[in-house]
Amino acid sequence: MDTGLIASRYAQAFAEYAASRDEESRTYEEVRMLIAAYRSDRTLRDVLLSPVLSAEAKLDVVRRLFPRSPGASLEGFLRLVLRHRREQYLYFMLHSYTELYKRRHHIRDALLITASPVDDHFVERLCRTAGNRTHSEVHIRREVRPELIGGFVFRMDDVLIDASIAAQLKLLRRKLGSKPNRIV
Repeated sequence: MDTGLIASRYAQAFAEYAASRDEESRTYEEVRMLIAAYRSDRTLRDVLLSPVLSAEAKLDVVRRLFPRSPGASLEGFLRLVLRHRREQYLYFMLHSYTELYKRRHHIRDALLITASPVDDHFVERLCRTAGNRTHSEVHIRREVRPELIGGFVFRMDDVLIDASIAAQLKLLRRKLGSKPNRIV
């Protein structure tokens, strides 16, 4: 069976279950924490994929990741996944859940790359502007890359705005290099 199909079906059921318990926001934050832990902690992945450990032992390891016990929605979902032995798809299910949550709540992720750090006021204005145009809430992740020289690169969904000095210089080099030299 297709990994994406399994992940999306479980994520859909998970989203409906969390919504019915009125725990969507809490569950979303917990899922994001679990994804980050899954990505960074090789031991967690090994524990979850271990054929030797019981479902309760695996669940106990996941519980210890959170400062307080996870919500009933997440715990119930994890129990379901472990009972059906779908641990190998858990990471994809969690990602599918976050994407589904973002779609339902009109949240979009964006990336702002600048040559030097920008202030929070500028980022807030950019969030508002992008949010007004897309009728959604925009979360901007920032990166600093000095090789841009100046300007910025903004990416949201399939839109890319490259207003960096480095891109302008590259374009200029390409234009100058493609025309034959004229001697007058």
